[in-house]
Amino acid sequence: MIKISGLSKSFHNNIIFSDLNLEIAAGEIVAIIGPSGAGKSTLLRCLNLLETPDQGSIEFDQVAYQAGTKTSRAQLTNFRQQTTMVFQQFNLFRQKTVLENVLEGLLVVKKLTRSEAEEIALEKLTLVGLVDHADYYPGQLSGGQKQRVGIARALAMNSSTLLLDEPTSALDSELVGEVLETLHQVVLQNPDQTVILISHELAFVQQVATRVLFFDQGGILEEGTPEQIFKNPQNERTRQFLSRFNQQVFS
Repeated sequence: MIKISGLSKSFHNNIIFSDLNLEIAAGEIVAIIGPSGAGKSTLLRCLNLLETPDQGSIEFDQVAYQAGTKTSRAQLTNFRQQTTMVFQQFNLFRQKTVLENVLEGLLVVKKLTRSEAEEIALEKLTLVGLVDHADYYPGQLSGGQKQRVGIARALAMNSSTLLLDEPTSALDSELVGEVLETLHQVVLQNPDQTVILISHELAFVQQVATRVLFFDQGGILEEGTPEQIFKNPQNERTRQFLSRFNQQVFS
């Protein structure tokens, strides 16, 4: 269970979101949709403290963070280990091979032995279809392959929650499909893992999400099942947002 209470974040007196409250059950796949610049990515980055909330609290089962309170490095590390993120821009180490990129967190954060880490890394690279590229460097990969390495790296850490921040936004349209197919397989094979997804690929959202949140104007304006949100939105702002997309996708 993830519980977000009274969460607020601003930059230079510009309020991004305020007094946000949300609960996510274990195993849910929650998709956050909304216009660019609405604060969706900032919210996701607050969940793993890449951005520090101004106010409020975040709880992952028995691990909690309260904004404004003194937190030790060990407590921060423990909190951050509850999530792993797949970034928009891949964030791979260019000087490390594909295998080394996946090994990094297992060796440095989880303190596994080399043999233990390699077994996990190769398993996850097999899952995303890149085990035969283990010795390649990021510069030798396509954008879709880079993102699949990012997915393998996140899965290897085996956190309770997977955060997906627009995982296809940096890809050419012809590469989007391979990453979405990989993510779909990941979701199917990890039914107990909680997933929080930000994406403008609304057909994919409809396919995989168990709940959809429409985020705009500093908060959650509407939430429901994919069918409720895409076929019968109640909020006028939600209807306006969805009207910009090809509605045949959701027929």
